[in-house]
Amino acid sequence: MIRQGALTIGLMVAGASFSFAETPEQRQACMDSAFQVCNQFIPDRERVFACLLQNKDVIAPLCREALAPYLPPNPPPNQVAKSKTKKTATKTTSKKVAQPLSLNPKAR
Repeated sequence: MIRQGALTIGLMVAGASFSFAETPEQRQACMDSAFQVCNQFIPDRERVFACLLQNKDVIAPLCREALAPYLPPNPPPNQVAKSKTKKTATKTTSKKVAQPLSLNPKAR
């Protein structure tokens, strides 16, 4: 009985935190994502919201759609590719031709 009451209160708090969602389907998707991905932050609305934003790649697509106005823009593809690959400097050295060692101290 206590467990059911706690679940009901948790759902009410989680539902109130997703009032930003545009449609009931998006709201439900965000609530489901919150319970799956960010349940350790429930009932703190701000922390759940921040968790959903941080885990945008893992949450439900409908929830991601609802969060779109709050998400930072993705970097352009060129910057992503540059940041993932390290530039390695190629060192070009000219080979010196080895001279025979002279054992005569005067012949230098």
